[in-house]
Amino acid sequence: MAEEKKNQAVYQTMPNSVEAERNLLCCIMRDADMQSELMANLSPVDFYQSNHAEIYSAMQKIEAQSLTVDFASVTDYLRRNGKLVEVGDVDYLSGLFDALPSFARGKDYLQIVKRASIMRRMIQICGEVTKRAYTSDSAEKVIEYAEQQIFELSHKGTSSGLTDLSSHATKTFRLIMERYQNPQTFHGIETGFTRLDKLTNGMHGGELIVIAARPGVGKSALAMNIVENVAKQGHSVAVFSLEMSNDQLVERMLSSMSGVSLASIKSGHLERGEQDVSRLLNATNVIGSTMHLFGNDNPNVKPAEVRSQCRRIKNQSGLDLVVIDYIGLMEGDRGAVEGRQNEVASITRALKIMAKELDVPVIALSQLKRDAEIRNIKTKGGEGGGSEPVLSDLRESGAIEQDADIVMFIHREDPDQKPDDVTLVVAKHRNGETDKIPLKWVGKNVRFYNPTDYMYKGASEQAAPAAVQQEDVPEDIVMTDDTQDEQFLGIQDDE
Repeated sequence: MAEEKKNQAVYQTMPNSVEAERNLLCCIMRDADMQSELMANLSPVDFYQSNHAEIYSAMQKIEAQSLTVDFASVTDYLRRNGKLVEVGDVDYLSGLFDALPSFARGKDYLQIVKRASIMRRMIQICGEVTKRAYTSDSAEKVIEYAEQQIFELSHKGTSSGLTDLSSHATKTFRLIMERYQNPQTFHGIETGFTRLDKLTNGMHGGELIVIAARPGVGKSALAMNIVENVAKQGHSVAVFSLEMSNDQLVERMLSSMSGVSLASIKSGHLERGEQDVSRLLNATNVIGSTMHLFGNDNPNVKPAEVRSQCRRIKNQSGLDLVVIDYIGLMEGDRGAVEGRQNEVASITRALKIMAKELDVPVIALSQLKRDAEIRNIKTKGGEGGGSEPVLSDLRESGAIEQDADIVMFIHREDPDQKPDDVTLVVAKHRNGETDKIPLKWVGKNVRFYNPTDYMYKGASEQAAPAAVQQEDVPEDIVMTDDTQDEQFLGIQDDE
């Protein structure tokens, strides 16, 4: 019992080291060489003792005026602002200045002060979580708050603010030189679609990428093709499918990777018997042994839950790409906004914030307005074919266009023609140029290809690249006149 009371007494005092705080302030006042480095990583809230926080705040204001931070300037500033007596008068400052015979261990004192500050912040977070757990009507909101606060504490510390961009010049120049010396090297995550990767230099952390199309055109298929290509590179991918189950997503991947038609997989009637079984088994082994894929098929998942789950995966095993299928089925916090347009705006903003916070690219699928399809039908047959989608065709909210870094449309010139030829229209690219990228579509395997990855009978008798023939393009889906009309006998996009 006595030991328990002793422990309770210890825990009643918040973590602190007043001695380290005194020594740290001494180092700042006396060591001009170390001063800037120490102050760059310190905030007044890091000090446990209030007079130390006030003294350090004065140091910050003096530095901001490009003046020397020392005993005289700190004393003068506190006196002029009526704070000198409050911090302990000149005698206390004099004691701080003379606290150390040597101040070579400034970084060690900084580490001690920061550690105690983080522990105090952790206790405050736990207290707030406890309070919310007693009063909140939503367990999800309490969990989201707790995870967000702890994530920010572990990744960003207790404060953030403006930084001097000039300090990034050398680092940025070094990156530019690396790109110059290796111009063929992609510095982002490759999607597997050659011209798209060349245009965008790959997908980068913090980007919100929107893939939009009318139902049945193939946006889910394109997204899953990208997931497959990214996962094959060893990256970790999280897929949130509000429309299809995890089993359906895996079926699509198995069809795409094996060359066995999706219709055969769904019906169980494998056309080539054991050969198809062997292909499916090989694809299954690749998914199970080499790919890091996570799936959530909860149709009611909300942005806060997506961010919470992704944050957890990021901390536990790493995360490189997030896919949302699709925005139109996602619900935001309806209690916070009025109207579907504002709700979608809050969703896209949350996804963009998540991409930046976790430093991962986020692919979000979106529908197009029916007007785009009607306009396409009205204009087909004229010079140049059907009308391409435009950014204003994005359904439900203009915020999708505003928040997205890249917006891509899957477009077929004429829905009545054979749908092999597809154009990926990059309509917005915040950090580069826009373009129209041709792709080939194989409906029975729900897969898009680079045009050079397979051949048409009568067009060119050259074989596809060896790596593609052996793995990515099974021989039975090399296009011929006889098979083109059979593509859409398989199941297309389920949207």
